[in-house]
Amino acid sequence: MSTIHFSLTTWYNTLLIVVSALVAGSLVSLAHPRPLLSSAIGVGAGLLAGILQRKSVQSSPALFAAASSALEIRRAFKSNRAGALSIATVWATLSVLIVIALAQGFNVLVDLVAGYASFVFVRDVVAFGAIGAVRHIATHSQ
Repeated sequence: MSTIHFSLTTWYNTLLIVVSALVAGSLVSLAHPRPLLSSAIGVGAGLLAGILQRKSVQSSPALFAAASSALEIRRAFKSNRAGALSIATVWATLSVLIVIALAQGFNVLVDLVAGYASFVFVRDVVAFGAIGAVRHIATHSQ
């Protein structure tokens, strides 16, 4: 039985989902003014990135199951178009969130963190199901 990288495990992704939901929810509900624009951008981009990640993992589950480092996971993502677009979506979203936060000029860090936490939450919820395919391959390979 091969061991998959911790970032592809159910417990880690569940933890990431819970923490990002708490951070995004807290910032959106407690910050004044509320970081609604950055959070909405994060949610929309997270949906797109999650769909792309799910497709990438489903296209190359064996590569993800064999990955033992973050660099190998990145290579697995780069091995197909959906994964490469998913990586690009992360960087594009972060860039847009920085521009939006700076343009609004107030609570720059709160805007940025709320938007990115919203992005991570939605992306990981959408992509969560694909982890099962990786785990299945990892446990059935010798």
